[in-house]
Amino acid sequence: MPSIPFSLFFEFVKVGLFTFGGGYGSLPFLYHICDKYNWFTHFELTQLIAISGLTPGPIGLNMATFAGFKTLGIPGAIISTFALVLPMIIITTQVFRLYRTFCSNRYVKKVLYFLRPTSCALIGGVGINLIYTFVFNNKFSFASINYGALILLFILYLSSFKLKTNPVLYMLIGGVFGVCVYLLN
Repeated sequence: MPSIPFSLFFEFVKVGLFTFGGGYGSLPFLYHICDKYNWFTHFELTQLIAISGLTPGPIGLNMATFAGFKTLGIPGAIISTFALVLPMIIITTQVFRLYRTFCSNRYVKKVLYFLRPTSCALIGGVGINLIYTFVFNNKFSFASINYGALILLFILYLSSFKLKTNPVLYMLIGGVFGVCVYLLN
C-alpha cells in the first residue's frame, strides 16, 4: 500500500486534473477521498468547506490545504496544495497556447458550452449532499434533524431572492448562528 504522503499527492493531483467549475466542483473528489481513505469524516469535510468559503483565497485551494493539514499536518498541507496546483499550472499554460489558435473553432465552442451544465450538476449534487450532512448529521431519522439549521437554511435562501443583499451578510449570519449553537451545546 502506498504511503500517506504519496496517496495524498496522487489524490490531489487527480482533483486538480479533473475538476471543472471552480472549488465547489472539486467536492465530489473530496467526498471520494473521504470515503476511500478515512482521513477525515463527512462532517469534518463540511466544516472544511465552510472554513474554506470564509477564508480569503480560492475555495478549492483552501480546501486542499485544510484537508492536507487535517491528514498530515503542515507537510500534508504543503503536499496537497502543491499537488492541486501542479496540473493547473501545466494545463493552463498549454491550453492558453492552443486556445489562442483554436478559439473560433466551433467544436471548441461546443465542448466549452457543454462543460457548463456538467459543472452545475456536480455543484448541485454536492449542495444536496451538504444539506443532508448538516441537517441529518449522517443519520437519517427525524429525531436527528437539526431543525434550527433547516429553518435558517430556508430563511436565508428565501431572503436571498427577496432582499438581494451581499452574500457576505448571509455568511456572517450563518457563522453567528453556528457559534451560538456550539456555545449552547
